[in-house]
Amino acid sequence: MRKKTIVSASLSVCLTSGMLIGCSAGQDGKEAMPPEVKKDGTQQVKKELTLNILRWEHPSQAVKQDTPVIREIFKRTGVKVKVESVPQSGYTDKKRALIATNNIPDVILVNQADLNEFGSTGIFLPISDYLDKMPNFQKAIQENPEIKKLYVNGKLYGFPTTAQNNWQYGKALMMRTDILKKLNLAAPTTFDELYNVLREMKKAYPDSYPFSSRGLSFLDAFAFGMGGGYGIYFDPDVDGGKYVYGTNKPAFKKVLTYLNKLYEEKLYDPDFAVLNTQTWGEKNNTSKSFFMYDNNSFALNYNAALQQSGNKDAQFDYIPYLKNDSGKSRGFLYPRGWLNDIYAISSKVKDPEAIIKFYDWLYSPEGVEVSNFGILGETYSNVNGDLKMKDDVIEKYKTAADLVRTMQSDVGAGYLALSPKVDERPLIQMLDPLTVSWIDKIKKDPGAYVWPALTPSLNKDESNQLKEITSQISPIEQDVVKFIMGAKPLSEFDAFASQLEKAGAPKLEKIYNDALSRVAK
Repeated sequence: MRKKTIVSASLSVCLTSGMLIGCSAGQDGKEAMPPEVKKDGTQQVKKELTLNILRWEHPSQAVKQDTPVIREIFKRTGVKVKVESVPQSGYTDKKRALIATNNIPDVILVNQADLNEFGSTGIFLPISDYLDKMPNFQKAIQENPEIKKLYVNGKLYGFPTTAQNNWQYGKALMMRTDILKKLNLAAPTTFDELYNVLREMKKAYPDSYPFSSRGLSFLDAFAFGMGGGYGIYFDPDVDGGKYVYGTNKPAFKKVLTYLNKLYEEKLYDPDFAVLNTQTWGEKNNTSKSFFMYDNNSFALNYNAALQQSGNKDAQFDYIPYLKNDSGKSRGFLYPRGWLNDIYAISSKVKDPEAIIKFYDWLYSPEGVEVSNFGILGETYSNVNGDLKMKDDVIEKYKTAADLVRTMQSDVGAGYLALSPKVDERPLIQMLDPLTVSWIDKIKKDPGAYVWPALTPSLNKDESNQLKEITSQISPIEQDVVKFIMGAKPLSEFDAFASQLEKAGAPKLEKIYNDALSRVAK
C-alpha cells in the first residue's frame, strides 16, 4: 500500500451562471470591449483583462503563474489572473503595511481580525451591497451560516474560503491498533478504559510513554470530550449553545486530575510541555508513544515512517470519541472550509460589479471545477460528474515529498492557490484506503461536533476589553502545566479558579455572548 505525504488553504469579468458579459478592469482602469456572442449563446470578452491578487504562500505549495487553472480561467472568461505571493512567515507584516498605507491590490487575502479592524475604514469593498447579483455566493452563505459572523456593522467585506467534498480533519483519538491486537486489548470507549489501556501498554513497553502530545495543543479537544472546555470556547450543550470560559470550571479540575494521574504513572510523556510538532512526531513514528489526541492527518505520515522502518504491521487508526462521566461523547472536528481566509476587494477598483460577479462565478459549479482541477482532458477527467485528476498527472508527481501540494502548485489549484470554494477530491483521490476510511468514520461518529470556524465580530470597545482581560488571564493560565506535572497541587485549584474569575473570565464570556447575540440568524 502506497503512502502519501499530505501537508496540513482586479478581474473584470461578469459571470452569471456560467454566462460571460462584458465589463471593465480593476484599478488600472482598462475598459473591456463589448462582448461577442458565440454560437452557443455565451458571451466572450474580447480584450484581455487583469486581476491582481495578493496572498500568502505555503512552504509546501509555491504559487505559480501561467498554470492550467489560470489559463483555463482566461479561456473561459477572457480574464488573466495574476497572483502575487508573500512567504507565509512574512505575510502579516506585508499585508498590514499595505493596508496601513491604503495601497492594497485589487484583491488581498485577509482574516476576520483585519475585517474587524479595518472594515469600517472604507479600504475594502462592502460586498454585501451586491448580494442580489451573487446567487452562487448566496448559496455558499446558506451552506455556511457562520459567514454571518464576518459582518462588521452590518456589512460583509470579503469572500471567505469554503469547501465541498472535504477531507474531514479533527482532533481525534488515533491509537496503535496493532499494539491493541498484540496485547489482546479492546479499543477504549470511555476515559476510564483509556487509562486502563495506556497502563497495559506501559507494562508491555516500559520504556515508552503511551500518550504524548505537542504541548497543550490537544487540551481544548480533550477537555471538551470530558465534558468541559479549556479557555474560551463555544459549548453547544450549555443553554442551547453559548460561549464559556472553561479553565476555571469544576469540569476542568476533572481534566487536570485525570492528566496528572497519567503523568504521575508515566503514562503521559514527561516532555509534553516542550515538544513541538517535529519532536512529538518522532515519538510517534519510532514507537515511543502509541496514542495521540490531535489532528488525525498526522497519523498518515507516522504510519508511513513506522512501516518504512520495517514494522510492517504498525498502524495508527481511528478510535471513536470516548464517553465521559455523563455517558456522552463529544468530538472536536475542524471546521469545513477556511472561513478565516477571506478575499477582500479594494474599494478603489473601477468596476466593482465585474469583480463581484467573477467571484460569484468562482463559487459556481463551473468555477469550482476550474479552480480546483484545471483543464478538462489535460489535468482531469469528468465522467458523469465524477471528477478525477488524470493518472498521468498523478504519476508525474509520485516521487515528490508532498505529492498533492507539488501537483496543485503546478496546476494552480485548490486552497493554497486562488479558489474561494475548495474541492478536496484531488487530495482524497491520492490517499490510501485506510486514510479514506477515517474521513467516513469521523463524519459519522455520533459524538462528532464541528468546531466553529469564527467568533462573532467584536466592536472596538469589546476588542480593547478583550486585550486587557487576556493580558490578565494569560499569566494565570500558565499554572495549567504545573497542575498536570504536580508542581502545583490540585488542592489549590479553587484558588486558581478564583484568580481567573477576578481577572475577568466572566467578562470574557459576556463579550463573546453579546457579540453572538448580534449575529443575524
